[in-house]
Amino acid sequence: MKTFKVAEFFLEKEEISHKIPLKDGLIINREDEKQSWLIELFLDESEELSIRRFHHISSLTARIAITDRGNDPAIFSVSMRGIQKLDHGISVLFDAQLRQRRNHYTKQVLDSLLKQGLEGEELLNTFTDTIRKRPEIPEK
Repeated sequence: MKTFKVAEFFLEKEEISHKIPLKDGLIINREDEKQSWLIELFLDESEELSIRRFHHISSLTARIAITDRGNDPAIFSVSMRGIQKLDHGISVLFDAQLRQRRNHYTKQVLDSLLKQGLEGEELLNTFTDTIRKRPEIPEK
């Protein structure tokens, strides 16, 4: 098994991406025949109600930046296993299956900038700034 830090976590519900504010998080590659993963998020207690709205959904899409917020998010199918109250927050456990290693974020950014009519040096500078800053993960 390999364990990594979760840098950013987004859940999608009805085609809308919801950023989940983390205190900390781990993602474990079980390295089994099913290519399954286990995700544990540590959240402030105040986030419990907002995360519970996803509990009843059997299969969600999650976009997860692993190790560093600047990394391309990996796309997983996840189902919430449970929520546990802790002394200083809550723990949320997910079972996950890797769907896509790269989300083609750079292609989406470039396509968006081209549609805005940018070209040449302006296109290059705006593209570089957008990729570096990565303000949010774009919609599909």
